[in-house]
Amino acid sequence: MEESLLKSYVTEMQKGNMEYFNAFYEETKKAVFYNIFALTKSHEISEDLLHDTYVKFLKEIKNIDLNKSIGGYLMMISKNITLDYFKKNNRIELNDEENKYVEKENKNELDQNLLLEKIKEILKEKEFQIFVLHALNDLTFEEIAKIIKRPLGTVIWSYNNSIKKIKKEVEIL
Repeated sequence: MEESLLKSYVTEMQKGNMEYFNAFYEETKKAVFYNIFALTKSHEISEDLLHDTYVKFLKEIKNIDLNKSIGGYLMMISKNITLDYFKKNNRIELNDEENKYVEKENKNELDQNLLLEKIKEILKEKEFQIFVLHALNDLTFEEIAKIIKRPLGTVIWSYNNSIKKIKKEVEIL
């Protein structure tokens, strides 16, 4: 996903030019789908949640901050919608013991979100995108290179550089 291109699409959509949505969708759908699929492991559920992600994105289009990562924002929406899906569908069948487990999972999820926000502060926009796609979405470097339209070597170097930055920051803490 080319961030500058995404920002230009969002800028136009914020002006009411919704004909840019198709291009925006085509540019982002594969990465968003894989983001959801990594959590659901179901093609059918992922397709439904992909649709929900774009509906929510369009509802929020006027509030999107163009100074932040559009791709990252879209990935967070898809992750949150997926987690909401799991909460809604799992909560129905939980007994008390399982409820304790879900509460623990929710705390872990909160901790992970805080950690992810800290990592986002440490890394540059492209580094963060590559990090999320590989570390959280289990995409191969080859898949990431195709999605973001960068050479494979650049993607691998960026990921390794990101890991070094994160390790360095952790050592400081």
